[in-house]
Amino acid sequence: MAEYSQAGILTALLFFSAVTLRDVYLGRGVTQHQQQQQQHKHKMYAGPVLRFQYCKVFQEYSRAIGQVYPDIRIEGDNYPPKTFNKYMANFVSYFKLLIIALVVSGQNPFQMFGMATPRLWSWAQDNKIFSCLMAFFLSNMLETHFLSTGAFEITLNDIVVWSKLQSGYVPNIQELFQILDNHLKMSQGNFQ
Repeated sequence: MAEYSQAGILTALLFFSAVTLRDVYLGRGVTQHQQQQQQHKHKMYAGPVLRFQYCKVFQEYSRAIGQVYPDIRIEGDNYPPKTFNKYMANFVSYFKLLIIALVVSGQNPFQMFGMATPRLWSWAQDNKIFSCLMAFFLSNMLETHFLSTGAFEITLNDIVVWSKLQSGYVPNIQELFQILDNHLKMSQGNFQ
């Protein structure tokens, strides 16, 4: 079995910690900054605003809608997860850091609590780099699961025109064009 230097293991721990802390803390700051920018743009722009809270088809739909309706400003944003899911994702993120720190430092938390050491923990201690990578990627998978909403919500001037959460599916592009035509005609009728 290969032995790893303490400097190499410490470097791996610092890398995983930096990436996780960046995701937890800078992700929040970027979102707040983006919201402030969008509010500023919204005040400066007088035309209709089509907002997507989206999944993967956002780019395809926004390109098609931009060609048919050039006067509509299109914005995209991630649909916010439920509060419980957000907290669970943060918990998984911090737990990941704890596990990686314990593996790298060689500490055995089970002995501290007077419990027998599981074979999985012994294996993790013998294979530090692989187990840290596995903990990192598996926890990222769980975080993504908790933060994923499956939403495709469309609003036109803050009026909901489509909700995948209510309907259960994403509209095809022709269906979306028809919905937008109807809403734009109603909006123009209200201003005349």
